[in-house]
Amino acid sequence: MHDENVKEIFRTYISELKPFIIFSLVMFLLSAITGYAYYATNPSYALNSLGGLEELAEMLQGLSAVEIMLLIFVNNAVKMFFSVLLGVALGIIPLGFLVLNGFVIGIFAHYQSVESGALFVIAGLTPHGIIEVPMLIISSAVGMKIGYVALQALRSQPVDLKTEIIRGIKFYLHWLLPLIFLAALIETFVTPVIIYIVSGV
Repeated sequence: MHDENVKEIFRTYISELKPFIIFSLVMFLLSAITGYAYYATNPSYALNSLGGLEELAEMLQGLSAVEIMLLIFVNNAVKMFFSVLLGVALGIIPLGFLVLNGFVIGIFAHYQSVESGALFVIAGLTPHGIIEVPMLIISSAVGMKIGYVALQALRSQPVDLKTEIIRGIKFYLHWLLPLIFLAALIETFVTPVIIYIVSGV
């Protein structure tokens, strides 16, 4: 009975979230395409946008596989949690977080396709991206949904912002966080194997 209630709450929330997920998906794709095109026109400037990835790569040097997995997990989990929580600022922060990540992924994909070939990019991004990118999109959608309710509250409409924030946090902890952990596992232990098989690197 409890499991059925949890499933029903999940279905109801996902139904309410659907327009925000669609909007987030469109914005992610547009920003990724923009990043991909930006690298073609301004490669030297575009590479400056990858500074965060380079810093993360430096942090990973010398760590064990388990430590790398945990660092990736914590990095993604914290960022996506704040994307949800800070959605209260009218959804602006999760939207910005989503667009920035899409833009950087677009630049990175184009850079790697030039340096190593399209097959390398597919092998590198697809395994964990199947989970991580949807989690990025959905966590941003949750934040924007909270932002929409916050906007309604500012307009003195009959909404319960506190309840909406709690719903978003519970959804993140119950459904998104375990999948973010799974994405970190795949990125650490599966992606390198696939890259090696594809490219020998």
